[in-house]
Amino acid sequence: MAKPAVTDLDRQIGKRLKKLRKQLDATTLELAEAIDSTQQQISRYENGENKISASQLYLLAKSMDVPISWFFLECTTEHPIPLVVKEPTPHYLRHVLEEEIQTVQHFWPQLSEQQRNTLLRVLNSYLVDQQS
Repeated sequence: MAKPAVTDLDRQIGKRLKKLRKQLDATTLELAEAIDSTQQQISRYENGENKISASQLYLLAKSMDVPISWFFLECTTEHPIPLVVKEPTPHYLRHVLEEEIQTVQHFWPQLSEQQRNTLLRVLNSYLVDQQS
């Protein structure tokens, strides 16, 4: 059976994996051992040579203490994806908000005071625009 072709989205997720691993000052070997994989496999993920299965992505997120959605931040697709639902359910929206709060809580201590102030100004300007 042929392995599924790697897409641009897979490569973007791999780059985010590598970025996070380096931010955490972890090695590919440490990460591989944490999720019961191999150093070579982690390298293949990071270099966009292999797709990451949903279960492996879950384990990677848990081992690095980030919500799984972190891997999809700033990701783009080549083609627009049509929405199947008209409105997300309130439960889903609450879950997304909780994940985003966890992401901010995780990275907030790593930001400088200037970065924090800039982020707060951006959020504030967004909220002001939304209220107009």
